[in-house]
Amino acid sequence: MALDHLRRIVVEGPIAVGKTSLAQRLAPHLHARLMLEQPEANPFLERFYRDPGRYALPVQLAFLAQRRLQMQQWQAGVQGGERLVGDFLFQKDRLFANLTLPEDEAALYHAMADAAPVAPQRVDLVIGLQAKPADLLARLAKRGHAYEASVDIAYLERVCDAYGELFHRYDEAPLLLVESTHFNPVERDADFQLLLARIEAMRGRREFLNLAAS
Repeated sequence: MALDHLRRIVVEGPIAVGKTSLAQRLAPHLHARLMLEQPEANPFLERFYRDPGRYALPVQLAFLAQRRLQMQQWQAGVQGGERLVGDFLFQKDRLFANLTLPEDEAALYHAMADAAPVAPQRVDLVIGLQAKPADLLARLAKRGHAYEASVDIAYLERVCDAYGELFHRYDEAPLLLVESTHFNPVERDADFQLLLARIEAMRGRREFLNLAAS
């Protein structure tokens, strides 16, 4: 099978960019175990969107606990020789903490995160999905989750900027950055096959796929 050399793949990107849907399509195609975030399991998430100032810290601590457990499961899969596809990098936890928490609460979060460090996430490829904030806002409206109704363009701009910085600094595995505005590998088979071909053809540590530029 093509891509046999890639045993651990992560799809990442901002909210509503399509990372979970792409991971769900990749995993069965590659006969891989699918490991997904579970934001709906965070009891503070809906309240955070209603009142970010009050619930930013508890929502982040709940995600930290959840992601630590997910990382244990990921590492167990690696050690067991499983092929894995996931929709999260552990680094995103600090990304959102720095994005949403005031300085004093961020210091508390980082102290708690540092008190129980997590082993580095072993990844062979990261697919970084990108989109314009306005497109993400439209996708949020389309999927219609009530608790996301309060998300505004200013927040999405900050999230996109934070992910841009994360992808700029990330060097732990090869990274394929995909501009998703005109690219839908979930619903369009031709786009999915193009994505697989670009992954197979990768030779560098950082490459780009942007249909609008081709």
